[in-house]
Amino acid sequence: MDRIDALRLFCSVAELGSFTQAADREGITPGAASKQITALETRLQARLFERTTRSVRLTDAGTALQDRVKPWLDEYDALEEGIAEVSAAPAGVLRVSAPVDFGARKLVKPVTEFMDRWPGVEVRLTMSDRMVDLVNEGFDVGVRLGNLTDSALIARQLAPAPMTIVASPSYLQGAGTPTHPDELANHDVIIDKNAATPQLLSFTKGGKEAEVRVKGRLTLNGAICAVEAAAAGAGIACSPAWAAEEAIKEGRIQPILSDWDANHRDLWAVFPSSRYLTHRVRLFVDHLADAFKDGI
Repeated sequence: MDRIDALRLFCSVAELGSFTQAADREGITPGAASKQITALETRLQARLFERTTRSVRLTDAGTALQDRVKPWLDEYDALEEGIAEVSAAPAGVLRVSAPVDFGARKLVKPVTEFMDRWPGVEVRLTMSDRMVDLVNEGFDVGVRLGNLTDSALIARQLAPAPMTIVASPSYLQGAGTPTHPDELANHDVIIDKNAATPQLLSFTKGGKEAEVRVKGRLTLNGAICAVEAAAAGAGIACSPAWAAEEAIKEGRIQPILSDWDANHRDLWAVFPSSRYLTHRVRLFVDHLADAFKDGI
């Protein structure tokens, strides 16, 4: 590992507060990371970190080094990427975070198409339904569904992500078909904990608005799971349209309240504002925008 890589590793440990996480980000073992930092401390003749079994924190010397080195590394990356844009195709590792169901159902195909187009790029796609911290967990770009609130991230809207209200024909035959959102309060609604407001549904129709608090006997987490529960007759689901489309075509569920726009959301690409936006990230986000230009 050369000196620039050692300094990059140092900044990762300082940012993440963990040798293990920093080593994972840089693609080396924790033992190798520890040895490289020790070698850097020996070369600089200064202790950079206070290490305990539970934490890693910067010393005064480490803080001074981070303040000087981090801006320099950002400038170096900018220079390196700028030269790469002119002289070569994009290359390197692209770390992408995405929700589980959407990633499996809708994102894998665009990702593989991107890799086919740019064979020098290695994609590490991690899917999780929790709110991932892109900066601290070392991701280059996140794909998110919803209404964004994190002002620390740069975001690009890729496409609308409409929701649909669905239920099985058998459920509607027994419980009746709602004709207005307010009637959902009297139905068994499947509660998806992945939603921002699982028990509060918002609707718009022209200039009209409706908000209804719902309840149900089944609580779960996951769009596909909610659709399958609705198809099994467990109740009414507020589902992303992309998650429900297959079951609707098969006739296992049917849309209701279709003249109302429910819990409107969008598909976004987000990336840390503090990190230089590499050529491969820009190309990837442009690729996603093109892939979803006709909708999800």
